[in-house]
Amino acid sequence: MLPALARPETIKHVVLLKFKDELTAEKIQQLIDDYAALPAKIDVMKGFEWGTDVSTENLHQGYTHAFISTFDSKEGRDAYVVHEVHQEYAGVLIANIEKICVFDYSPTVVPIPVKSS
Repeated sequence: MLPALARPETIKHVVLLKFKDELTAEKIQQLIDDYAALPAKIDVMKGFEWGTDVSTENLHQGYTHAFISTFDSKEGRDAYVVHEVHQEYAGVLIANIEKICVFDYSPTVVPIPVKSS
């Protein structure tokens, strides 16, 4: 077994959510676009990605969208959480969602061994 590559400083901030059923597709897209614009306004955000559930396992528990932000450190994540631009956006987002789950973690990357032919 290969050793895991620890990256103790990096923090992944995962947000799972379900938008309110009454929102239009256009409103949802605007909320997503506004979220995706945050890294240009908050310099401690080092990465951002999002997507919708495509699993065939049907274990999403009602969550429809995932958003993952990457930070270089816990301090960066902490600065993001209290940043006025994030606070303003979070207020708008929370008003438009039915449910949310936030999970932060420091990833351990496990290398995949090269298979010999």
